[in-house]
Amino acid sequence: MIFFFFPAIGAFIGWITNLIAIRLLFRPLEPLKAAPLPLTFQGLIPKRREQIAAAVGQVVADKLFSVSELTGRLDLPALQKDADSAVRSVVEEWCRAKMGLLPEALRQYCSNYLRDTIAAEVAARFPSIAGSLLARMQAQVDVRQVVAEKINGLPLLEVERLVLAVARRELKQIELFGAVLGFLIGLLQALMVSLLT
Repeated sequence: MIFFFFPAIGAFIGWITNLIAIRLLFRPLEPLKAAPLPLTFQGLIPKRREQIAAAVGQVVADKLFSVSELTGRLDLPALQKDADSAVRSVVEEWCRAKMGLLPEALRQYCSNYLRDTIAAEVAARFPSIAGSLLARMQAQVDVRQVVAEKINGLPLLEVERLVLAVARRELKQIELFGAVLGFLIGLLQALMVSLLT
């Protein structure tokens, strides 16, 4: 009988202990004071949320994503082509609006000349303009801070749902591992009791 009860009780205790430990990662969401004791209880993730967000932000900025990497992946020739098209369109619109009193042939000649001249000038200077813009972007965007702000901005229940959805399988394995370990400990206890009696 002890070879049934000890392992069964051990498996239950191991499973429930791991289940509670996993829940305590998130719960309670808000700090709870133990009335007569000077203790406060709060889930690990809610309590350390800001430090976790800062650490995740640092890892993302250092190892996963940076503005310099993003700029390195840009297709500058395609951007240059888009800039050329945009400049040509803006110059043509401006000429239509500002040169309406000129005869059609003269207006068309001026418009084409300005359009082609300005587009050629922008194309020639595009690499330095793009480099300057990308350098400013790198100086202004702090990936670490953006990630930390996004994580801190998520409601705690959403963070909990997100983690549980992503790691559900692994968390179930941890619960089952607790049950298996508890079963083995219960079996060992039953063996020791039977040997000592």
